[in-house]
Amino acid sequence: MVNSNEDKKITKKKSTKKTVSKKAAPKKVEKVEEVVVEETPTQTIQSYVVPIFALREPMEKNIPVADLFYHKYSNSFTLQCSAPQYEAEIEMNIEGDISIEESGGIKMISKAESPVSWITSLIKSREFSGNPFIAGEAQEIYEA
Repeated sequence: MVNSNEDKKITKKKSTKKTVSKKAAPKKVEKVEEVVVEETPTQTIQSYVVPIFALREPMEKNIPVADLFYHKYSNSFTLQCSAPQYEAEIEMNIEGDISIEESGGIKMISKAESPVSWITSLIKSREFSGNPFIAGEAQEIYEA
């Protein structure tokens, strides 16, 4: 028996892994400039609207019964009722001045002298404090 190295060839595989070293690329810094644009109010308040509800809480939801509009240029008030059975009573409440209770005293706001203050203070007035109507918050209307 002859040992022949030829019969027993041992093949060894060498790993051929390439190691690539990645160099960190320099980070690009971008300058971001903030542009502050001040918007000038091109639109002015033209009118106000106040929703008026019949008080039904806590048993039911409050029922919307009317909308009261104030137009600045014509200096006029417009009442649009959606429930005609309440129209006369609402007209009596909005006919005159309103009273607001502040720090123990009662402040009166005249509808004729300061209508903008009158309509924006309607939510706090004693006339619309839930007996039987409540007023919502005055919303500004910007018309073109």
